Amino acid sequence: MTNWNLSFDYAAIYFLLMLFAWYFSEKRVPLKSHRAYLVVLIVAFLATVLEIASTWMARNMEAVGYDRFYFVLSLQTLAINVLPVTLTYYLLHIAHVDVARIKPVNYGFRLAIATNVVICLLNPWLHWAFVFEDEKYRAIGAGYVLYAIDIIMIVVCLVAFIVKKQDFKFLNITSIIALFICGVVACVAQVVWYVPMLDFAIVAFCLTVFYYQQNAGTVTDPVTRQFNRRFLGEFLQGKFLDRKTFTVLMVALDDFKFVNKTYGVEAGDQLLFQVGNYLETMKKSNAVFRFGSDQFCVVVDKGTNKAMGIAEDIQERFYHPWFNESAAAIMMSATICLVECPREADNYGSLIEVIDYAMSMAKKTKKGLITKASEIDLDKIRKDKSIEKAVKLALDREELMVYYQPIFSVEKGVYNSAEALVRLHDEELGWISPEAFIPIAEKNGLIVEMGEMILEKVCRFIRDFKLSETTVEYIEVNISPVQLIQKEFADRVIEIMDEYGVKPEQINIEITETATMTSASTVNNNINKLVEHGISLSLDDYGSGHANIDYINRMPFKIIKLDKYIIWDSFKSKKAGITLEYTIGMLNALQLYIVAEGVETAEMRDQLTQYGCHYMQGWYYSKAVADEEFMQLIEAQG
Repeated sequence: MTNWNLSFDYAAIYFLLMLFAWYFSEKRVPLKSHRAYLVVLIVAFLATVLEIASTWMARNMEAVGYDRFYFVLSLQTLAINVLPVTLTYYLLHIAHVDVARIKPVNYGFRLAIATNVVICLLNPWLHWAFVFEDEKYRAIGAGYVLYAIDIIMIVVCLVAFIVKKQDFKFLNITSIIALFICGVVACVAQVVWYVPMLDFAIVAFCLTVFYYQQNAGTVTDPVTRQFNRRFLGEFLQGKFLDRKTFTVLMVALDDFKFVNKTYGVEAGDQLLFQVGNYLETMKKSNAVFRFGSDQFCVVVDKGTNKAMGIAEDIQERFYHPWFNESAAAIMMSATICLVECPREADNYGSLIEVIDYAMSMAKKTKKGLITKASEIDLDKIRKDKSIEKAVKLALDREELMVYYQPIFSVEKGVYNSAEALVRLHDEELGWISPEAFIPIAEKNGLIVEMGEMILEKVCRFIRDFKLSETTVEYIEVNISPVQLIQKEFADRVIEIMDEYGVKPEQINIEITETATMTSASTVNNNINKLVEHGISLSLDDYGSGHANIDYINRMPFKIIKLDKYIIWDSFKSKKAGITLEYTIGMLNALQLYIVAEGVETAEMRDQLTQYGCHYMQGWYYSKAVADEEFMQLIEAQG
């Protein structure tokens, strides 16, 4: 030991001091893992200092005295053996293992620390951990217990790396392997060959981790200097694990685009910085995050009632102007939404859903004011998410069902077509209404995949059941506006029909008037391609919206489907009846085919026939049925 080269220890001290400087000069990151990292740095520093001190004392044994030297060496042994324990504790926190709540793990760490402390602090009197003979350090008795604890900690670290590898993405696998090998080599070198490299190896690991994980710059937004949205998820994960009440305040700047457009992007960034700084300096706030381009998230360790005071202070501040560098006064309002966790959201995913929904509702109804999420129908959010999950599952498993409601031809006296209607059944939710899941599918973009699956099932049905040999001339397929604005929509429809050998006249594309009111060029291109290919179009739910004659004249519709509600109203009101009669007369004059939806009685059938409707659809004839039952209806008509 007296001939030890302490160059590695001096280098370790240098880098540790540099790490301390970086750690305390940067923004404090409020995570248990960051506090655990600081403990690792402190223990590593003490271990290195004690190693230098014990080596110096070994070289000056006569002046220092053996007992003092042996006591310091015991402290060094304690520090160097506590290092693997603290390092493992830190790594488990990175892996989001709640050490405090998992009793076996918690007690295991306590036992490991207590064993190290008892063995090392009693060692100067019992001499049961190691001996120092011939200027060499050699473990005995209880010292092997310390080695066993170190080995257990190494195994725990390896298991954590393997099981929770997704949490260690900040370190690539090459870095992990290299650092582990270096640590093992350094440990062997120090124990077997008496080369003091272990402390330096630990510091090398700490440097690497600081660069990739502990560096506050990786979790800070460059414009506002507040924590970014990525870090919000990690921060809140720990909060949810604690299961204590806390409140999330979402602060959304109103009409912020106007500021950028009027004063410039640089002035907008200055305003964002000022707002973030103000939120951070509020004494009651716990942590501030930039959630979106013009949104901040403030996490408060209090319930909604107490957090309301903070929200009111924030709102009060926005009653006064903000000044940019050119001293221009900018007035800005903010919409604030409060979500109490875990009562209103018990995980990060559900919290984001609640925030998005609550803020969108607040912007519509309480812009510039304070809204509590508890005042909003959160059950609808959860139900919508359950439905979205059911739709995704049905798409993945191809479990969407297509039912067919026959359409009766007045002229021919037979079912000459049918409308394809999608049906969805979930094990947990049961039968889900199309009125519930289709808007959700449109909102989340799932309707495109759903539409293709429905069309494929329809084409397969036409082919497999040989509909061309029956009275059924075509199948109507409903198309969502979201599908119609896809550039490749028409090409994809034609491609699917060709794949199943379905002729153009066997498919009728059914759209609503709203489908043609956005992205006009794309919609027109798709419609023209379909019509040129020989596929007919029908306008669905006529009378329920704002379609006018000019609209009908401009679009190449072949069939107009009258909305069931205007038909039902015509049998309740004389005026509505007259309106319907003349509407049908007008459409006939335009040489358009008319389908009456919602026909439920013989009276309706007779009256609509008298008015001039060509086709009837409704429960009087049949509800929507599965493919085989539909074929039985077709065969039964003789």
